[in-house]
Amino acid sequence: MATSGFSLPDVVQSIRKHRGIIMTITVVSAIAGAIFYLAGPKRYEAKTEFVLRNPLYGDRNNLYNYDTKFIDYFANEDDIDRLILMSEAEIVQSKVIRNLNLAQAYGIDVSTRKGEQQLERKFAKSYNITRTEYKDLVLSYVDVDPERAATVANECVKVLETTFSDYYKDMRRGMYESIVEKIHDEDSLINMLTDSLSTLREQYGIYDIISPSRNNLMLGTMKENGKKNFGKGVELVQNVESMKDELVANRAKQMTLVNQYKTGIRTDQMPMIKVVTVAKNPVSPKGIGGLYTLLASAFLGFFFSTVLLLLVDNSVVRKDD
Repeated sequence: MATSGFSLPDVVQSIRKHRGIIMTITVVSAIAGAIFYLAGPKRYEAKTEFVLRNPLYGDRNNLYNYDTKFIDYFANEDDIDRLILMSEAEIVQSKVIRNLNLAQAYGIDVSTRKGEQQLERKFAKSYNITRTEYKDLVLSYVDVDPERAATVANECVKVLETTFSDYYKDMRRGMYESIVEKIHDEDSLINMLTDSLSTLREQYGIYDIISPSRNNLMLGTMKENGKKNFGKGVELVQNVESMKDELVANRAKQMTLVNQYKTGIRTDQMPMIKVVTVAKNPVSPKGIGGLYTLLASAFLGFFFSTVLLLLVDNSVVRKDD
């Protein structure tokens, strides 16, 4: 009765019986692997490594706070997730493609949407960003041109730095511009109240400081000056002067805020990314190498030829039985 499966003696016997064919297939497979390695395009992988700073250090509340010992210098996991999300977004990748003119380098016509999608898929396939256990990030790019691979990897970091930093700086810049606009409005109102106050003082002959907002500070003695409606004039001057003093005090606070929000909003100030390893032209192509490709091809040829001939011998034995 024939048993199912193959035993070690059967395998050895099949190899001895068909050693010529097996060796031929093995050599042919090795040669095919060598030809594929030599003729096929070599792909080079360039890598750059960088760390992300904590965005909270650029915040006004922390920038002018002397007690920042509880804030980590490095970004947390959420910030790193946001950076990875932004790095894989079109806003970053399309800018890199435009800056380096990759459409012309790859010979892809991007005048149509189909061509744009082809270039985007090619770029996304060659691009990769990962985090390590030490909270740093490794960005890599694969290309048939080693110099272009390194150039694209470094450009990706530059664009990512600008885009990620601008996200925070745009918010601070928006706050700064809002406060500046508020100061302009207050300046207009202060000028209007100054004109009104000057007119009232001339009209009623009242030149004393009688503003309640100045803690009832009065310079000089309030005496009747013979002007008509002197009492009404005192009340009017007091009301206008109080409003003006409050606006001037508020404007002083706004100027302090403007100076604070103006800090760190320039492009060259407080970068978020610190590159620790710049991408350089890779010397060796990506992959297992020529020798290992030859050995792997030879092994696969030997293995599959042995299994196939063993199956053939087993089927012949079953027919004879």
